[in-house]
Amino acid sequence: MDPELCGRLTRAAGHACLRSVRTWTTDLRHMPPPSAAVPAIARERADFTREVVEAATVDPAVVGLSAVACIGRAGRQRCRSRVRVGIGTEGIEWSCDACGESGLVTGFAGTESDFTGQGPRGRTVVWGFEDDERKVLIAATTNAPALRAIFARARPHAELPGLLLLKATVKELDEVYTLVEELTDATRSRKRLDLLDGLRASLCSSMDSDVMR
Repeated sequence: MDPELCGRLTRAAGHACLRSVRTWTTDLRHMPPPSAAVPAIARERADFTREVVEAATVDPAVVGLSAVACIGRAGRQRCRSRVRVGIGTEGIEWSCDACGESGLVTGFAGTESDFTGQGPRGRTVVWGFEDDERKVLIAATTNAPALRAIFARARPHAELPGLLLLKATVKELDEVYTLVEELTDATRSRKRLDLLDGLRASLCSSMDSDVMR
């Protein structure tokens, strides 16, 4: 543990995190909001914690690997393995099998990241997309919790690394398609346009699968 690093983080995040060995205890209410100007390390920890809460609360019955990437260190590199999430008796528990980091999140009930009750309603289809696409969608929906709740359902494919799957209604996927079109209109990067084109194609494929039932 680096005491100086931990001290900088806790001061920047309003003493929201206390680290002991490789376990984090975090009160979400004390984390800096997405719009706050804070050091990068505090911003990364706050974003990670919110994603953990979103993944755990959107479907409390699902316990296991989430789409959330671990921000722990494996040597000099970020771990980036998937973290396991679940709701325990004291709060949301998360852990990483790869690097050993784990944590407990409290103070999440009633916050914008609490997606309790925001699972799909009605008939659903399966949509598959990739990590890079998820990052773009998550970044674009900081202030759109209803859309973020859809992406929070994503879980990694058991056999294909990098592929994420989620269940959503056609109406929800249509809303995501509208978001992707808006991002496309505002994009000039060729690489980003290719990524967004891939998203539109996968969304169309999933929505069309409902028609063919």
